[in-house]
Amino acid sequence: MDTSSTPALARSARQAFRRGWIAALLVFVAAIAATGAAQKSPRSTSPKQTSRQAVPDVLAESESLLQKQQYAEAEQKLTVLVSDAAKDSQAENPQAWFDLGFAQSHQEKTTDAVASYRKAVKLSPKWFEANLNLGIALAKLNDFPAATPVLQHAVTLKPMNGGNKALSQAWQALGSVLEKADPKAAAAAYDKALELDPTETGLTLQAGRVLQAANDLPGAEEHFKKSAESGDPQGMVLLINLLIQQKRLPEAESWLTRYVNNNPQDSKARLQLGKFLASQGKTQEAIAVLQAASPQASNPQAAHAEPDGTQSSAAPPSNLEIDRDLAELYLQTKQYAQAEPLFRRLAQGSPNNPDLHFGLGVAVLHQLKYAEAENELIQTLKLKPDYGEAYGYLADAAQGTKNYQLVIRVLDARTKILPDDAQTYFLRATAFDNLHAFKQAAENYRKFLAIAGGKFPDKEFQARHRLKAILPD
Repeated sequence: MDTSSTPALARSARQAFRRGWIAALLVFVAAIAATGAAQKSPRSTSPKQTSRQAVPDVLAESESLLQKQQYAEAEQKLTVLVSDAAKDSQAENPQAWFDLGFAQSHQEKTTDAVASYRKAVKLSPKWFEANLNLGIALAKLNDFPAATPVLQHAVTLKPMNGGNKALSQAWQALGSVLEKADPKAAAAAYDKALELDPTETGLTLQAGRVLQAANDLPGAEEHFKKSAESGDPQGMVLLINLLIQQKRLPEAESWLTRYVNNNPQDSKARLQLGKFLASQGKTQEAIAVLQAASPQASNPQAAHAEPDGTQSSAAPPSNLEIDRDLAELYLQTKQYAQAEPLFRRLAQGSPNNPDLHFGLGVAVLHQLKYAEAENELIQTLKLKPDYGEAYGYLADAAQGTKNYQLVIRVLDARTKILPDDAQTYFLRATAFDNLHAFKQAAENYRKFLAIAGGKFPDKEFQARHRLKAILPD
């Protein structure tokens, strides 16, 4: 569901699609000879004009080898058979050339296969299967300009076998070779293929991808929505990403919610919805979505550590990214008791991650667990000394443990990264005050009052009171 990954996924899907039809659509029409065995150099305009009994013995043997997937042996026999110098040469038999092309294709001798299929098509221009295989072989060589007219001709012909399903495959092949040159025509070809074979539902998405790549967003949306409305999860994903791309966020949210409801097991989608809601300022809705996917949220007691510091065996497995986002949202909404077990578990799992120690430190600090907060925030700064925000919280924790010397050291270290503000001046002042360093305390109280500006009425009252107490007239 990550939108940044959509172009790469689309390219991968298109490449897989091309590989798929190249492998799957190559057809073999066996034992349908174009001429009689008694004729040395027969001619025919259609391979269906003759019967099975008319197939020369060597050709029949070759086709038997093809059926057994013994392509090299078949090629060897067929190469001799189509030679003008061969006894009973079948150089004018389109079936022999077709079979030779088929044998060569399956040995990755694509250039040779093209030449053989061309000969078959020349001898029998209205043979659907020969035209289709020639078009596919040309496409396999990435010669799309040459493949296009061949396949355009193929879709006008009648398959000897397979009916509409075979014709659908030809339209699919045509759509693939047209993708770059004429995206709209490619999409129309995929639509026609689906019309002929309604089981090929993936073609709706392929048409949409082609139109999206060509920046035909309305056309792409039409196809993605058709797929999404049928309940196809991949169609929903592509539609959601397209709507986000166009900043149509309410519609994207609606479809993302529908996707999550239809696919509750998809934790990545649930995470995406949670992030999406949070980005829209819908914090409580985001929390509800993420809670449903987090065993830790539904069973917070299981996330607590055992007395020896190890993780409780009762803790269920969880999606760590969901827990991380949920923990951050708990901090944002001041639900510190809910954030604590999540951060605790995450920090135990990733002990070298300063952000997790910071989150846990803040969560326990607001529950007045000063000593633990002090330890977690010190660990944060050991891992990341330039973590500016951690200094202020560590000073608060040290104030709570009455470690006033630490308060001063932390605030002095902070000034190397961030400028002092009203809060840090007040903390430093009270720390000096408690250490009876009244001169330094008074200096910081004055600096605090100079910039407080009525924003901290209780602290401003305390500062004025303490100044009078430590510097009497």
